[in-house]
Amino acid sequence: MRASMSFTAMLAVAATFMAVSCTSYSGETSASGVQLEAMDGSATSVGDSLSGRPLLVSLWAVWCQPCRRELPELQKIADADQGVDVLAVNVGDDPQRITAYMDEMQLDLPVAIDPVGNLLTALDVSTVPATVLFGSDGAIVWSHLGAVTSEQVNDALQTYAPAR
Repeated sequence: MRASMSFTAMLAVAATFMAVSCTSYSGETSASGVQLEAMDGSATSVGDSLSGRPLLVSLWAVWCQPCRRELPELQKIADADQGVDVLAVNVGDDPQRITAYMDEMQLDLPVAIDPVGNLLTALDVSTVPATVLFGSDGAIVWSHLGAVTSEQVNDALQTYAPAR
């Protein structure tokens, strides 16, 4: 059984995120090594998805309404091949629900699953959506809490990953 956060606690977390919604980072993080599951059940990680290019990671869930707005924006970025790879990391949903959701939304982003929120914990984030830009070396260079737009991501890419 998964622990759930009270509504009041969620509001407090949301208020904190609204106060500090965008952050830049420098240095390495252990987040790139957090074990995730591929859709076929095999082990993977953010680090496994690094291909020598920056990697934009969206943490999301099927119940999340802001994620419903964000994921199509990230699909546009992936489709435009702007020198960044995109990985959609689902937090806590089963593969069948994820597949049905991706089909319904007509998305074909690569998906990994964070079954119990270990990546959220490593990133010190309590809820979704959260979007993180990893440099090609696996270091976090930018993050955003809440739904992002393609304009916000493009601004981050120009600032933090200009040599794409």
